[in-house]
Amino acid sequence: MVAGMEVPVIGSDSIKWIDLTIPSSIFHLGDGGFAPLTVDSASATYIDGDDPFYLICRFHMGQPNVLEIFKLSQEFPHNTGLRLSFAHPLSPFAFVSAHPTKSHYLLYTVTVSGIAYFIKLSKDLTSFCSMDELVELDLRAYSNSNEPITCIAANPGCLLLGRNDGSVTCFQLGSLHQTAPGFVSELRDDSGVSLGRFWGFMSRGRVVGAVEDLIIKEILGKRVVFVLHHDGILRAWDLLSRNRILSHAMVVPTSLEGATPTRLWLGDSNNDSNIVPLAILYKSTLEVGMEMIYVYSLCCCTGDRIILSVDSSVKNFPLDEGGCIDVKLTSDRIWILKDNGLASHHLFNSSTMEEAHCYALHEEFIADQLLQSSEHASDDLISITSSIFSSGKDQIVPFVSSIFFRRLLHPGVYHNIVLRSTFLDYSKHWTDNEFQSLTVDGLKKEILSIVEHESMVESPIPIFQGWKNFCCRYFQYWCKKNAPSALIIQSTSGAVGLIRKHSVSFFRSLESTELLIDGLSEDLGNLGSFGLDLFDDNSDRMILFEVLRCVMNISQQLGKAASFVFYESFVGRQSISSEEIIPRLVKILGTGYGPSTRAGYLSGLGSDVALEREQIDHINLRKFSVDMLLSLHDLCKKAASWKKILDVLESYLQYLVPKKISQNSDAETLFCLNKSILVHASCQIAKVMFESALDILLFVSYLMSIGAQINMVHDDINRIQVDLVPMIEEIISEWLIILFFCTTPSESPANEDFSSQLSLLQIDNKINKRSWREKLGKCDFTLASLLLLNNQSSYGYARHLSLGCLLNPHEIITSVQKFASWIVWGNTGEVSSSFLRRSTEIATTLLRNGQYDAVEYLLAIAEANVRNERNFRSVQDTSGDLCLLQHLLGCCLVAQTQRGLHGILKGRKVGEAVSNFFRAASGEGAAQALQSLSDEAGLSYLGFNGHVSAAWTLHYYQWVMQLFEQYNISDGACQFALAALEQVDELDLGSDGFERDSSNESTTIIKGRLWANVFKFTLDLNLLNDAYCAIISNPDEESKYICLRRFIIVLYECGAIKQILCNGQLPLIGLADKVERELAWKAERTDILAKPNPYKLLYAFEIHRHNWRKAASYMYLYSARLRTDAVLKDQQHMSITLQERLNALSAAINALHLVHPAYAWIDPLPEGYPLRNDQYPRKKAKTTVKEQSVNDVPTQRQHFCIDIKKLEYEIVLTSAEYLLSLANVKWTYSGINKAPSDLVELLVLTNLYDMAFSVILKFWKDSELKRELEKIFSTIALKCCPSTFSSSRTRPHSLLLTSSKDEVVVHSSPDMELANEQKANCHWETLEHYLEKYKYIHPRLPVVVAETLLRTDPHIELPLWLVKMFKENQRESSGRMAGPDPSPASLFRLYVDYGRYTEATNLFLEYVEVFASTRPVDIINRKRASAVWFPYNTVERLWCQLEGLISSGHMVDQCDKLKRLLYDSLLNHLKQLKVDSDDAVSSAS
Repeated sequence: MVAGMEVPVIGSDSIKWIDLTIPSSIFHLGDGGFAPLTVDSASATYIDGDDPFYLICRFHMGQPNVLEIFKLSQEFPHNTGLRLSFAHPLSPFAFVSAHPTKSHYLLYTVTVSGIAYFIKLSKDLTSFCSMDELVELDLRAYSNSNEPITCIAANPGCLLLGRNDGSVTCFQLGSLHQTAPGFVSELRDDSGVSLGRFWGFMSRGRVVGAVEDLIIKEILGKRVVFVLHHDGILRAWDLLSRNRILSHAMVVPTSLEGATPTRLWLGDSNNDSNIVPLAILYKSTLEVGMEMIYVYSLCCCTGDRIILSVDSSVKNFPLDEGGCIDVKLTSDRIWILKDNGLASHHLFNSSTMEEAHCYALHEEFIADQLLQSSEHASDDLISITSSIFSSGKDQIVPFVSSIFFRRLLHPGVYHNIVLRSTFLDYSKHWTDNEFQSLTVDGLKKEILSIVEHESMVESPIPIFQGWKNFCCRYFQYWCKKNAPSALIIQSTSGAVGLIRKHSVSFFRSLESTELLIDGLSEDLGNLGSFGLDLFDDNSDRMILFEVLRCVMNISQQLGKAASFVFYESFVGRQSISSEEIIPRLVKILGTGYGPSTRAGYLSGLGSDVALEREQIDHINLRKFSVDMLLSLHDLCKKAASWKKILDVLESYLQYLVPKKISQNSDAETLFCLNKSILVHASCQIAKVMFESALDILLFVSYLMSIGAQINMVHDDINRIQVDLVPMIEEIISEWLIILFFCTTPSESPANEDFSSQLSLLQIDNKINKRSWREKLGKCDFTLASLLLLNNQSSYGYARHLSLGCLLNPHEIITSVQKFASWIVWGNTGEVSSSFLRRSTEIATTLLRNGQYDAVEYLLAIAEANVRNERNFRSVQDTSGDLCLLQHLLGCCLVAQTQRGLHGILKGRKVGEAVSNFFRAASGEGAAQALQSLSDEAGLSYLGFNGHVSAAWTLHYYQWVMQLFEQYNISDGACQFALAALEQVDELDLGSDGFERDSSNESTTIIKGRLWANVFKFTLDLNLLNDAYCAIISNPDEESKYICLRRFIIVLYECGAIKQILCNGQLPLIGLADKVERELAWKAERTDILAKPNPYKLLYAFEIHRHNWRKAASYMYLYSARLRTDAVLKDQQHMSITLQERLNALSAAINALHLVHPAYAWIDPLPEGYPLRNDQYPRKKAKTTVKEQSVNDVPTQRQHFCIDIKKLEYEIVLTSAEYLLSLANVKWTYSGINKAPSDLVELLVLTNLYDMAFSVILKFWKDSELKRELEKIFSTIALKCCPSTFSSSRTRPHSLLLTSSKDEVVVHSSPDMELANEQKANCHWETLEHYLEKYKYIHPRLPVVVAETLLRTDPHIELPLWLVKMFKENQRESSGRMAGPDPSPASLFRLYVDYGRYTEATNLFLEYVEVFASTRPVDIINRKRASAVWFPYNTVERLWCQLEGLISSGHMVDQCDKLKRLLYDSLLNHLKQLKVDSDDAVSSAS
């Protein structure tokens, strides 16, 4: 009979180990063979005291050098344990005891190589007491024949070794020094001692077999050593006196051939009879796996000395299946731990038919959860899922994945070491810290990636196979890594514990429903034995029995997968609800999975297997349908009517409802229980109760589907629909909530700011919450654990159990019932308490601890239950509980938006939250109900008792608005700000009709604050028009101005000022000046190179307002700031800055051109601007009366004001600076008060001729202009001379000619000579172009150019175009050389001045010939008075120069020739002049 099951302690696999290394000074060549080899084993030592506990020692075959020690008590799992690392592999023995003073612990252990250690450990198990007191003993030195050690035992101050030769050696290790007499002794027979010593050898009496087991037991106040030998001899010695007190040959069982004793166990003595139960394990040497345990009675008698005897009565317990792992004996029971379970038997029961009480190991639970209990268990899942989602195949993958993942994280299934081992199979490697840092979401992501990678294709069947393989490996590793090692039986409390390889667990009794379900497979017997004493009539019991049989048939037909699917639809975030699951499951019961449901899955198994499985499914469905019809017809005959059956079923349903148990002060007994055990035991029981209720729901739904076939009338079907189904659904939801809390891991804490984290420090005398808050998000810390610890920390209960440190199996069940009642009904368990109110209480706790998904799930279930109640409207109108629910749900939905939600999902959450808050505020009794949440939910006390609805609603809306604002949800906050404004309008704040709050705020202030909030939220939402509407709607001027400033700043940052403010999209009625002031304030404090530039925005703003002068002022100010601030900027950006200045000045000029000329001026730089005093002195200019009489404007206009003329001056200089910057030439602007001569020279040298001429034309007039033009053209002419061009490349400011040496260097390079020639040609073209352009301004410019060229190079050949400029003015003068410059006479003079005598002579001859060859029509003109003029003085100078050259002997021939030509020409010319003069006189007379 199954009496109980295992309950693992959640988190016992996550102990943080403190690693210590044990030094060794002894080394052996071999590490094995002298003591038993390392195996997976464990032992427990009870430490008594005020807070009793067990010290657990564990050995691992995979880590033979390591010994793990940790405490097991009510507080388990503790945070830390001790892990000792030795230099040699350990034998599987360790003895730990407390020092009599309780100051430290004593540890004995032995290595496989034969080294014994005695170590003193600190009380907190974190370190050694003293390394000097560590004792290391080489046991080989005390063995003459090197007989190997077969078993070991220890007691404080004593270490016993049993050897292969049957001897037992005793070492006083820890009590005597190794060299002290009596340190080593041997337990032996008294006879032959003196004789042996006389002959020099030691006699042990008759030869005995090897020592198989060794136990030290305190009996009647004396420590007795029991030794079991291989030949069946049991001996006992008084450890103090070393006297043998028992030697008994045990009866070898005849039923087990070749049986040999291998293990020995002793129980507790019976104080009444002084009988100690003794058990020996016999193993067959002939047949593998045959084991049997024999239990004997050891009788103890006292007198002068203790007398032991073995009773002849023997009781045996054959081990049919499963090998024996451990056995524990109490005074009246034996507990046998096998591979497949735990069994308990009465030792002294006279009945031979007594049935063993069996306890299921956790492997069975794991197999059910992971669908590994049968070959086809997992196949049912994919079949049911495919049938349910027949029209949505894409929904199967996430649904199935969620089911498997939820199974893996189920408490008791999830195991750190097992999961890491499974990950290693998929090449997933993590360090300890990395793996421990993984949250639930992180684990889910990793597991899904493994499954999807293995599946390769994201379709239902491959994904299912991937999960199936993963769970199969996980289950195998769970059984391997978590195998049972040892039992713990505490007789005082009746607790039964199990030490596993990497965890610890306890056993609990079965709940009555579990016992009933387990007993259905056999004769039901008396229902009262299961706690079901519901019926007085035996026929009712038989009806219930038959009903439960039918229910079990339905459950077996669908398998475990049905409950998994329903649970997932109930708690998961899927597209199908739990209400839709039941009809589809009932359809499967009626028609099966369908031909196409398993087709995809079975196709991978082969056609033959697929066909066979389909046939089996069809046969099973036919058999199920027939059996159910027959059973239901038979049931109806026995009950005579379906009404009777439904009455019995309704009575049974009352038994499934969670019991209401009154618990004073939050159930102190409940909080004394270990939280991990309580949570997982509650999980197991809730799972059974949920599945039982679900099976009944499926049963009644199946009845309705076949009602016509089983003669069920309409009233019966209607009763099921109206009464039973809602009742069952409520039971299911209650147990599902308990199951949800017990199985769902807590959510990870959100990233909080510093102040929030500081508030969690809990600097007070309460239990520190940080220790368990750090567990949030871990798989082993469920919502139920959080609720229990939170409640405990709130009330500060201490744990204590009077009977011991461990838990009685029945106490666990009782505590689970109290816990279930506490979850569903609260502390009082009163009938009047509603599940809705309890849900809001739990939701408040969860909300305070950041468990938002759990809150949403819980409140959604509670709200659904309320809707299904028939008195729903009355609950809504009077209680206010629904308002609490909607308020908490709204808070939860708001908080969920911060968990990585975006887009549509976040918008949906916000919309639902807004709806819930409005519903909460509008409900009846909302004010009183929500006031009760002031401390828990953060809703501060408002000071209203609900008699002024609008006042309370106003404050509530403001609170909700602040909540949305806290989470940066501007949409929701804006809605409640607007709603609050509506409430303000409904209030009469000037009356005394209600209690005012302490702030005494006026309507204007309240509205101003709310409109400011509306402005802020709409601005956050980028609803700029709405934000502006909020500004102009604000009645508080101060608040309005602050909002306007913020509005302008935001518009500037998002680049929307130009489109919205400057283009007139918004009506700035009464706000234009403020807008301008804010923009100007922004411009003054903004980086001048920022984009968009605020000065440009001001310009656009003023242009739109037709305020041309202000627009020009802001653009000029922008230019001025660019001029000053750009000095501090990088030179690389100087050109861009100068271009911006030009644009700004151009814009300013354009704006002033739109103004009447009398007003076309702007103010200089404002007060405090650094450039004002430097460039524009504040001294007023003197004005005359005439100037003042033009109009009234000059009376207001001052001389230092800036007009268009000054702007044009500045734009010219800025343009010049800009062009110079492009040429990488630096020139500093120094104002416009004087003409920049240096700038002109720099521009010409940089070849910026147009800009140079622009500057000259702008800044110089009259003679100064001509002088500057002459300078420019002289400079340009110099560039045309080859001798100066080469030098200008290296010394641009020098106008001196280069030396002949330099010329040689320059002309030595053909490439450079060609380049210079090309540049010279370019300069000639430039000179010609500008000379043609500007000679009309200053006619002497060709003369200046020619003179410059000849002065620079007297031998230069003047270009033809230049010579033509001298001659073209005299073309119509009939050969005259005289006239305005440029004239042939001036050219003739230049030739003479610079020694160009040949050109001068030719020029003179040319004009003389022209004069002589005048056409007859022009002769009359020539003969007029003063009609002809030649530069005779210059001709005379030419003549003298030629004579001088001849006399000096230079160019005699050439000069003589020129002289003769000049003489002949002059002679002819003078003759012609004589004739013309005479003619002129004659004509005059």
